[in-house]
Amino acid sequence: MDIVQGDQQPISESSSVREGTLRKTHLLAGTEGSPGNFRFGLGHQIGDFYSPRHHHNFDQWRFQLEGTATFDKNGTMSPGTLGYFPEGAYYGPQASKEAGICAVVQFGGPSGSGYLSKEQVYAAATALRAFGRFEKGVFHRDLDVAPAPGVTRKKTLDSFQATWEFASKRPMTYPNPQYADPILMDTANYRWMPLDGVPGVEEKSYGSFTDCKIRSASYKLDPGASFSATGRGIYFVLSGGGSVAGEPFRRLTAVYLASGESAVFTAEESSEMILLGLPDIARMRTPMPGLESADAEDLAEA
Repeated sequence: MDIVQGDQQPISESSSVREGTLRKTHLLAGTEGSPGNFRFGLGHQIGDFYSPRHHHNFDQWRFQLEGTATFDKNGTMSPGTLGYFPEGAYYGPQASKEAGICAVVQFGGPSGSGYLSKEQVYAAATALRAFGRFEKGVFHRDLDVAPAPGVTRKKTLDSFQATWEFASKRPMTYPNPQYADPILMDTANYRWMPLDGVPGVEEKSYGSFTDCKIRSASYKLDPGASFSATGRGIYFVLSGGGSVAGEPFRRLTAVYLASGESAVFTAEESSEMILLGLPDIARMRTPMPGLESADAEDLAEA
């Protein structure tokens, strides 16, 4: 179990390979190199962010706290919108034209492809700048410089894919998506329902996704009520206050529970939190079929 107080963490400039200014508040991370690795934090945008239409070999939860973010035909996230972005599914282009804050957790998904740590991404992006440039979310290779191992032979490649391939020293194979598109949910349209057998606690259930049972829900606690949180995931406090596992919780407190762990939240005032669930690791495919081999197209120069 890990507990972090989000209001005590610094906001830092991001080394994003996308376009525009992005600041981040880092909150929680998993184990580098493991299929279940993850990173959770707050993204602070000032309104100039842009990312081209792309897809990933990992999963994402996004919960919009302030401002809006648009994803073209995939929809717009306004405050209170929860988005599940499955591995392999294209989305975007993404843009923000106003300041906003979004809680984001990116994590290794059902395919077992894992997730790079921020240190791995930063090191790869720094090294790649010796072979080309990042522009509007795309890596452009300098054709006058011979590519090193892990550097794409293509003239252009999605920025994240370029950093992943450099860090992994092999071409990326995208998983077949279990969902064709991201799923955006307006949490205001879900009803609060009493949680069976737990007085003073209500739940909004948003669903369980993929064959790895990636779950999300919100919980509301009356003053004095207690709630036992279980299941692998991140419980992120949106309002209120109380205690959890001997530590205080308040707005922006984040609690990570690994498989088999539990934590009791006891509210001193009316409180609300959202569960951003993570995959059941025992159900993940490890390794993903085809992950070790490259498609001929990936090895050809564009």
